[in-house]
Amino acid sequence: MARKPAHEQFDTLQAIENTAFELFGRYGYDGVSIGDIAKAAKLSKGALYWHFDGKEELYLDCLKRLHTIFNDYIFEPMRGQSDPAAAVVDLFAGLQQLLKDPRVENGVAGYWLVPSRQENSALTRAQRDFETSSIATLRDVLHRGVEARQLDFGGDLDDMARAIISLVEACVLPMRHQGPDEVRGILAVLARTLFRAYARSGDVVKLTDRL
Repeated sequence: MARKPAHEQFDTLQAIENTAFELFGRYGYDGVSIGDIAKAAKLSKGALYWHFDGKEELYLDCLKRLHTIFNDYIFEPMRGQSDPAAAVVDLFAGLQQLLKDPRVENGVAGYWLVPSRQENSALTRAQRDFETSSIATLRDVLHRGVEARQLDFGGDLDDMARAIISLVEACVLPMRHQGPDEVRGILAVLARTLFRAYARSGDVVKLTDRL
């Protein structure tokens, strides 16, 4: 069979990646087959196997794509923010912007469904590494906020970082059941509640006004 021109290969790859990303986001790894992706993308299974060795490689590609989206909107801006309290606000502001991205408009909860695979699988490791990195970024920001006397948690920062990430996930995961505006409103309330409880001054609380 003659090899397709480069632009056709690119178009096919884009169709596969976009379709797979949406389906895995809605139904998880175990809820989607290569046949499902091929059918939704209007391609043959052979076209998928031309670009990916199998479902696991394709899922891992989609998972890394999701992590890139979260890093671009949330964690990279947080790492680059010199003011720690403002960096916490960036977490919620970044999520609000992320929810406007058409790539996640149909939901991404499927990526938090644990595949029925070995604990040491590449998929499990990739998700665990991302979550560990996310918590570490938030913990560092909270620690800097305490040192700058902007915030006062009076307890373990690791637990607080995990709690905040869990609250964020609780808002993001049911996106296909709630409208983006509703989720953005919930995030703003969570941010204001967090700052009113732990900020050391009213000026710090006012940082949430931009949400």
